[in-house]
Amino acid sequence: MKKVLIVLIACTFLFAGCEDEMTENPPGNTLEANAGVDQQVETNKQFVLDGSKSKDLAEKTFQYLWSIKSKPEGSTAALSDATTVSPKFTADKAGNYVIELKIHNNVFDDTDDVLITAMKANDPPLQDPVVINQDINQERRLTNVFNDPTIPDYLVTADIHVTGHLTIDPSVTIAFEAGKAMYIDNPGSINAVGWGDKDIVFTGKNKIPGFWKGLIINSSSTLNKLERVTVEYGGSSPSDGIEVAANLGMTSKGNLHLVASIIQHSAAYGMVVESGANWSADSFSNIFKNNQTPLRIRASHVNSVDGLSYFANNTLNRIEVLGGTVFDLMEVQWGRALTMDIPAKTVPYLIKGKVDVTSGLRIHKGVELQFDADAEFAVTPTGYLSAIGTAEEPIKFYGAESGIAGTWRGIAIKSSNDKNELTNVEVFNAGSEHLGGFDRKTAIGMDGENHAKLKLTNSKIGKSGGYGLFVENHAEIIGLTFTRFENNTDAAMALPANEVRKVNHMVATEFTGNGHNGIEIYGSVLLLPNDEASVWPALNFGATYLVSGYLGIQSGLKILPGAAFQFASGKGISVAGNGYLNAQGTDELKIVFTGLSETKGFWNGIHFQTNSDNNILRNAVVDYAGKISMSGPSASIYVGENVVSKLNITSSKIAHGAGFGLIIGTNLGTINNDFETVNQFEDLSLGNVYKITGL
Repeated sequence: MKKVLIVLIACTFLFAGCEDEMTENPPGNTLEANAGVDQQVETNKQFVLDGSKSKDLAEKTFQYLWSIKSKPEGSTAALSDATTVSPKFTADKAGNYVIELKIHNNVFDDTDDVLITAMKANDPPLQDPVVINQDINQERRLTNVFNDPTIPDYLVTADIHVTGHLTIDPSVTIAFEAGKAMYIDNPGSINAVGWGDKDIVFTGKNKIPGFWKGLIINSSSTLNKLERVTVEYGGSSPSDGIEVAANLGMTSKGNLHLVASIIQHSAAYGMVVESGANWSADSFSNIFKNNQTPLRIRASHVNSVDGLSYFANNTLNRIEVLGGTVFDLMEVQWGRALTMDIPAKTVPYLIKGKVDVTSGLRIHKGVELQFDADAEFAVTPTGYLSAIGTAEEPIKFYGAESGIAGTWRGIAIKSSNDKNELTNVEVFNAGSEHLGGFDRKTAIGMDGENHAKLKLTNSKIGKSGGYGLFVENHAEIIGLTFTRFENNTDAAMALPANEVRKVNHMVATEFTGNGHNGIEIYGSVLLLPNDEASVWPALNFGATYLVSGYLGIQSGLKILPGAAFQFASGKGISVAGNGYLNAQGTDELKIVFTGLSETKGFWNGIHFQTNSDNNILRNAVVDYAGKISMSGPSASIYVGENVVSKLNITSSKIAHGAGFGLIIGTNLGTINNDFETVNQFEDLSLGNVYKITGL
């Protein structure tokens, strides 16, 4: 007893002397117990446990101690060699055995449990599933317990977080209690691969939509894979990291390869993929059926919807796309989503918010894109949009409320890439508000600052709340043929003067029921390099040009017979610089310049301020011009002013002007000598001709 007391006193002094040092640098527990992977065994057969993966990170020695924490009622099973790395164990009763491994040294210890499920050899299987009610933080394999597929092999009775690697064998069915979920969290992963008719099933204990919460992929591991897996009867409420309820959810950290799987009977969404998640584009052949809504994704995930996947019998059979960015180092492909009907029908993508295309995007024939209120589709300067359908399977861009004009914003083209193309495309119900970066409402807008390019052929643009097509100055139409503009609130098309020449190559373009059936030329200057001349043709089916701003002509312009121009109030044409205006109609096809309203002096008229021999008006009509001038007398046609100018006008009619028919600066203006006899003057408020002297 005295010896013990002496030792204790000595130790007291020893610890006291080291107190400061121990307080400053307390040792940490570096022990990690690992009791091995959960196993299934036969009763009355010896089984060897394995603690060999236990370790001390400080590489020091430690001791083992195994014990049985729980066992079936009536079991007398015990461990032999319980202080070794591999004790022996024989299950004498069928059921679950929870065995604890404790490793320890003189200071610290650590524990881990392993589940051993024992079954009798050659006996009918247990009718009670294996209960999972604790997180899985080590490697674990779930094997098939019951041959009867109607009996769940496992029952999840609590929210389970998996941070180890979870492998699930073919034919395994995992049922969930009401409102429970399984989360695959970092650094964990899941590999569930069925084969043949041996699918893996995640289901509710009761087969009721919304009975359990869902399977949530919150792990960025590339090992995550679900193949030939059914996930059903979930979607009771939103899970952690997911905005809405779903059978299968991927958080912003999630990474998943999904193949040949069935997502069904959700009370909400079948599958939800949050922004930032990586839904592998190699996913394919999945079926989404009998859900409230099958799929909710971002624009970056649409390419994971492959042509072999199907959507059937969902209450809202559409795919919700919550805006976002389309980007990849390679061209992104958007394919059709199909029903299981024969023949298959198209399932639409419902776009919510704004989609920015920052890389190449190719949309396949037959794809249907519906747009929620004020949604927008923008092709940025670094991207391009190639949407090429067929006459039988056009690509559709529609408002979700398809019967209403102006329900979504439209398509903004801000890219100069030659691959921008809309062929056999329908764009309807756009023009709800100004597109981003534009000051107009339009179904399709082409950005001038970035010199946007677009080929538009064999397409329909209709029911816009503004223009059908609006092209800013410096943007370029590569081609425009066989396109129909119908029932747009404003003009079918609005172009700057430099782009109107492209109309000369339009073939079979139609204008029906638009606010203005034809092409609006807004305030701009025609000025092409290298003295290149423009040719403006007559438009098809009686369509006209609407000049809505002041039009400057500073390079050559030839107007073909039959063309008709209507001018907004107070607008007109000024021919200046190196420009000329050559408008020569025929007796049958006159060229008409008139006011948008048949009111005297509604528009300003035409001012010639160039000395070009190509300034010619023949078989032309100039009506309702001569708006009152604040600096002097007004006229329908003005030749001269402060610049030496020239005009040859024959076989033309000048009528209903608020001023003179012609004003000529006698010293600076030159006109054909017989102009007064070879032309017709009618209903001009100030007279036919006024010659200014002294200029």
